[in-house]
Amino acid sequence: MRIDQEALHRRIATLLDLRKHFVVATILETKGSCPQQSGAKIIVRSDGSFEFTIGGGTFEAEVIQDSLAFLKSDSPQTRDYKLTKSELGMYCQGLVKVFFEKYAPRPQLLIFGGGHVGQALSRIGAATELFSVVVVDDRKEYASRKKHPAADRIILTDRNFTKKIPQVDEETYIVILTRCHATDKLLVQKYADSKTAYVGLIGSQAKIRQFARELQQEEGMQAKTFERIHAPVGLQIGGKNPSEIAISILAEVLLVKNSKRLERSLDFKKA
Repeated sequence: MRIDQEALHRRIATLLDLRKHFVVATILETKGSCPQQSGAKIIVRSDGSFEFTIGGGTFEAEVIQDSLAFLKSDSPQTRDYKLTKSELGMYCQGLVKVFFEKYAPRPQLLIFGGGHVGQALSRIGAATELFSVVVVDDRKEYASRKKHPAADRIILTDRNFTKKIPQVDEETYIVILTRCHATDKLLVQKYADSKTAYVGLIGSQAKIRQFARELQQEEGMQAKTFERIHAPVGLQIGGKNPSEIAISILAEVLLVKNSKRLERSLDFKKA
């Protein structure tokens, strides 16, 4: 059975867009009697579900289990399978070489606010080619390709930043740069205790301390929740130009990405 290559590649693109991790297992070579020919592929997702087929039966089941194991590997691998009764309980008497390749989405840089700093951050972040850069704003003129020519996605949302917001995960780095303090606060409430890798908030130390007081006293947010917030956002490298601020933010994001350190710029416990 010939595989529909167009459908396969469309599905791979869709899964990456959905930020899924998966393995594509491909039959490279066959000898003797085998259930599928060279070039057959199967997509195995991290939950064990799969799409397409390399022949079914105990051979396919074994490849699925190996694919789940290869999800933990950083490099492509191959394995040979003997389709014999003693090895897999099969009577084909064939030999199959399978190539395993892991697919994973790029880390997501999710920028809330498309103003001057947001524009600089989307441009510089995209230039690194390390992130999928997504910009969200509630103003049509700032949620535009003209303002963010290098961003992977630009989203026009509602005033409270709730509509069309992409899914976040452990490889999402959020930077909150909106024009409105009330919106900033809503986003801090939403993401402070999320599973994201990083949440940064722009603003003066006075603003951040006021946020901490209000969210603890009025909203009942636990002090430990603030320990994940990087605020004021960015490393202290000096400069007030939007590009300088964007570089300081990206430097902090990269520090967290590469070292997994979650140190904050401000001690909220003293707020």
